[in-house]
Amino acid sequence: MKAEIIGRAIGAASLAFGITDIVMGRTFGRGIGAGEEMGGRLFQIVGAREVVTGVAGLIAPGSVTPLHWRMAGDAFDLAALAYIAAPANPKRKMAWLALGIVAGVAVADYLGARAIKTAKGARS
Repeated sequence: MKAEIIGRAIGAASLAFGITDIVMGRTFGRGIGAGEEMGGRLFQIVGAREVVTGVAGLIAPGSVTPLHWRMAGDAFDLAALAYIAAPANPKRKMAWLALGIVAGVAVADYLGARAIKTAKGARS
């Protein structure tokens, strides 16, 4: 698969995730037990970061740099969700579900970065 196709697909997905997080942030925050205000702000900040990395991925689809930014963001998201999934949280199961989803996205970002590097190496 061409590096540019992988980069565009991940960039478009990141843009979609980001817009969703910004629009639905308060609902997501409440849903995982982080609260509408605090959790909502967290999701909106994460969404803004997703939009930026998505746009970067669409502008430079053959570059692994936007994916490295995404992986750094994934690490932050995993840490925040692990904190939110504390035993005292009555919506802990939903926080763990969100953590699992982000872990899956992190794996996809890693595999995407590897595939782009491999595709670029094959062209050299």
